[in-house]
Amino acid sequence: MLRGFNLEKKRLVFPILILMLSAVLIIGYVNQTEQTHRKETIKQLVVDATNLIEDKGEDAFSEFRQEGTNWFHGDTYVFVWMTNGIRVVYPPDPSGEGENMSMLVDVTGKVIGRLFIDTALSEEGEGWIDYRWPKPGETEPSSKQTYIKGVASGEQAFLVGSGFYVETTENTIKPLQYVAIIMESVVAVTGLFVAVRKKRFFGYGIFLTFVIYVFYDLAKLMPLEVSDVALYPLFFVATLSILWATLLIYMEK
Repeated sequence: MLRGFNLEKKRLVFPILILMLSAVLIIGYVNQTEQTHRKETIKQLVVDATNLIEDKGEDAFSEFRQEGTNWFHGDTYVFVWMTNGIRVVYPPDPSGEGENMSMLVDVTGKVIGRLFIDTALSEEGEGWIDYRWPKPGETEPSSKQTYIKGVASGEQAFLVGSGFYVETTENTIKPLQYVAIIMESVVAVTGLFVAVRKKRFFGYGIFLTFVIYVFYDLAKLMPLEVSDVALYPLFFVATLSILWATLLIYMEK
């Protein structure tokens, strides 16, 4: 009877370990999903602003300056430059409108003004810019991401942008990503060993799940040119794979 009890304990340890690791990864995934949602919201705001400019021309600018609207609330706002660098809409401080921002730099010396213009004039005509900038009322820089999109109105070309501050700084998240990749790799290799050497099919499910996790974390760390649209189905496959592996473990005699 004691032997049977120990056997049951051994059979429970591995699934519990997998579930614990999965829970940690799910928390990280939820945080990443929240950031992705914010990026999608900001991008859509910029797209909507360019559509309004195409529809109303420069008459749209006054709407962008109205505080408490979708265009301008809290530290979220839409700004507009001409592609020669002249700022024409800057809701937080309208007195700064008319200035040439083409040589604007962040705290690291990155010439983000030139990057904004080049992005708007590129073949794609839009894209994200990462840089370091202090939050309103703060002096220490934070990570910020701004989406830029070019738009034409009559004979004049403009760039429209909006951004958000990344809550988790790069220095905090990178060590966690390295630890996660190491842990996931160990579990993946263990799963492959169980599958190949021990002839247990659930090992393949464990291996597939954590290889996907490793790929995802590497894609975010490097970053690789992989869209979130492609990554979400991979997570669905990983979820099915770990469920299949868990089911096989409990079905073993």
